[in-house]
Amino acid sequence: MMVDFSSREGERFLDLLDFEEENTSHAAGKGDLVGRNPQERPLLNWSEHCSAELQALVDDFNTEEFSALDFSVTVADPSLPDCPLVGCSVGFTSLTGYTVSEIVGRNCRFLLNGVPNDLVDNDSRRRCRAFSLSCGEGAMYMDPLGDMISGMELPSGELISVQTNARKSGELFRNMFYLKMVELDGNSFILGLQAGLPEEVDEK
Repeated sequence: MMVDFSSREGERFLDLLDFEEENTSHAAGKGDLVGRNPQERPLLNWSEHCSAELQALVDDFNTEEFSALDFSVTVADPSLPDCPLVGCSVGFTSLTGYTVSEIVGRNCRFLLNGVPNDLVDNDSRRRCRAFSLSCGEGAMYMDPLGDMISGMELPSGELISVQTNARKSGELFRNMFYLKMVELDGNSFILGLQAGLPEEVDEK
């Protein structure tokens, strides 16, 4: 599976996420953008070498079990406050409806904006938070539930989960995502692969 890492307007934009509130599912309306602080930070340089590394990691994950799913890619920086996204593939903008400049600089929890509280998987949220904290400390996270969710045993430093998310339009979807701590150009990042699952969300 080839992932489009091509440069687009705004792809190199990066700011810090200044967001203290833990539960944001109803902090704003559907598709609203909250918690931005337009403070300039060093840019994530999508070098040709870095893109090749990312593609190799995506190919490694694209096993027979997941070959029918259309994965998109994000990269987060656990060394920055609140572990913001610092880059994404074109496919992630298609999955979520947000532009690249609306995505980078935010913790991925902004995709919970507009999701009813009873549809939020709080266990998944806690696992993702623990994973991010472990990566920020340089530790290898061991996920006790990963093999139960995916049907395969995950090595330490990897996580797979499913969460109900909301697109910019407010449409809800089931998002399966895989996280792994990786080294890119000598720096530690969290690689995320996401795919919308072909299942309906019960909004009752």
